[in-house]
Amino acid sequence: MLVEVTLLTRVKTFDKPVSCLCAEKGGPNGAGSRSSATAHLRGNKEDYFMAFGDNSVLITTATQQDVVANGNSDTYQAGDGANAFVIANGNVGNDLFIGWGANDSIINNRQIFDGNGDGFIQFGSNGVLDIDRVSRRNAGQDQLQLAGENALVTELRYLGNKNGGYVYAESATLKNLWEPFGRTNVIEGTVGDNSFNMAGGAKVLFHDNALGLNLGGDTISNFGSDDLLVSTSMIFDSDMNDTVTFGKNGVLDISGSNGPAATDPAGGPGGQLNFTDQTSVKYLGSNEIGGVTYYYYGTTDSTFDPTPGA
Repeated sequence: MLVEVTLLTRVKTFDKPVSCLCAEKGGPNGAGSRSSATAHLRGNKEDYFMAFGDNSVLITTATQQDVVANGNSDTYQAGDGANAFVIANGNVGNDLFIGWGANDSIINNRQIFDGNGDGFIQFGSNGVLDIDRVSRRNAGQDQLQLAGENALVTELRYLGNKNGGYVYAESATLKNLWEPFGRTNVIEGTVGDNSFNMAGGAKVLFHDNALGLNLGGDTISNFGSDDLLVSTSMIFDSDMNDTVTFGKNGVLDISGSNGPAATDPAGGPGGQLNFTDQTSVKYLGSNEIGGVTYYYYGTTDSTFDPTPGA
């Protein structure tokens, strides 16, 4: 018999400005404390588990770089790994970002104008992003240019908002999966808490944890043998046997940009996934598409091979 009880917990909260969206020092990966309001009792009083922890911190394992409102034309360097560029509220000027990669993100102080509302932000023909644009005719005063290793970035995708930070990352990282799996079969959530029903044919749940951001606490139902979880950073496997078993809290703690790391189950820097039908996922392998490495996970009876013919 499953009995639901309510636990009263004391939670300390912080009001953070957009310029301070990174993790506080203290607990694993900077998280202060993890708590839940609901526990489930199975069999006896001692055998209980807690569900989602605190996924409210946005920037966890990415390096935060603040883009200041000085009105100048500045150059910012995207270092190795994941970089989260936090745009100040004000006149930042016309800034250049060099060394831009698939693991880098823009954290803006407002949602960027999206003319057709499809979640993809196309840059102008001049190769710059009008970050202050409010309409088709009003471009605003500030412009950003993102220079990758081989070419300029010309499109970003919107990943939602958390704590007043509006998140954007390269659209190519998502669109790389459209060709092998089909656009309508690839699902990506936001940095908030999402629920996904995987019923109705083979689907791919994409989790871009290499961004070094907490992607929220998501609930996944009807995850079947023909479905896939695809990440951009490996998920920690404590037994190193290609079977990732969920913790006592019943959820999958996702690694961050530095994963897999032994601290991932304690901190869940990339967010958490609650599979209503699974207690583990099997690692199926990896491949590279468009310069991005993807890691594939499925059910224990999945037959998917990410490298056929290899």
